[in-house]
Amino acid sequence: MRIRADGRHAPAMDDDAPNASRRQWLGGAAVLLGTLPLAGLARAEAAFPQRQLSLVVPFVPGGPVDIAGRAVGEPLGQQLGRPVVVVNKGGAGGNIGAEEVARSQADGYTLLLALDSILTVNPYFYGKGAAQGAPALAPIGMVGELSSVLVVNARSPIKTAADFLDYGRRHNLTAGSGGNATAGHLYAELLKRDFGVQLTHVPYKGLSPAVQDLLAGNIDCIVALIPGVLPHIRAGSLRALGLTSTRPQVLLPEVRPLSEQGLTGFSGASWLALMTPDGVPPDAAGKLAAGLSAALGEPRVVERLQAVGIDPFYADAAQVRERIARETAQWSTLMSSMQKSPQS
Repeated sequence: MRIRADGRHAPAMDDDAPNASRRQWLGGAAVLLGTLPLAGLARAEAAFPQRQLSLVVPFVPGGPVDIAGRAVGEPLGQQLGRPVVVVNKGGAGGNIGAEEVARSQADGYTLLLALDSILTVNPYFYGKGAAQGAPALAPIGMVGELSSVLVVNARSPIKTAADFLDYGRRHNLTAGSGGNATAGHLYAELLKRDFGVQLTHVPYKGLSPAVQDLLAGNIDCIVALIPGVLPHIRAGSLRALGLTSTRPQVLLPEVRPLSEQGLTGFSGASWLALMTPDGVPPDAAGKLAAGLSAALGEPRVVERLQAVGIDPFYADAAQVRERIARETAQWSTLMSSMQKSPQS
């Protein structure tokens, strides 16, 4: 009971009433505040992307992979509602750029346009220390394939793929390439292993000097990506014998696959895939995949990719994973046998 200043008794009051009200208010506020982080997280995931994305191209500017990155990056950004900025990080056969992406935060904002060799050849050829990035990457989807073409000097007595088989089984041929473990080198080794062609590999520091030696008659043949030899084919100084891919090629519509010319079962194509660091949230990965699929369906993108020898098509992450596993086994087996052969 409280006593007034005049000595009278004050009306009785519940001392706990204000405290009870205060406790009720604080309890309600705590419940409300407790829901805010979860609500904010849900909104952040739903809003991906909230800022620009980086697309790492692990090769120098100007080549087919760089052109592909710029051809796909712009429409992908339009699909996502945020710009996609291409960043070139070349070196070590693509390993430098791949490792940088693999070490980045797995939030969907850092992407890699990977050439197949980064994922299937480099881990074996360079060793685990130089290709640590490959296992820490996850696919978003396929961008397209790049066929190679078997070419000889236009003055060569070899006129067709059948001639190549017949002549190469009776005589030793020299096959140039842009370097060890490049696509041209590995395809030449397949021709030797699977079809009995007698080939001696001659590696060069890049494709251009190999092409120059082929034009000069110093080597017998090259298996090269189409853009690297196309001007000489069109000029009539090199003869195209057949495609490594089984798919028709816009740049060489008159050239048939080698598999249709007596080299049954021969099939090979380089390819490009969009990758992220492993562990990207499913919502972000799904939006990236949907954006890539839509971008590859745009006629302007198809035209730009075909102009540099890329046959564009989308395949989902599961299909890319399967291809990585299959081709990793194929190339590692081949390279293991090459190390045991004194002529490889």
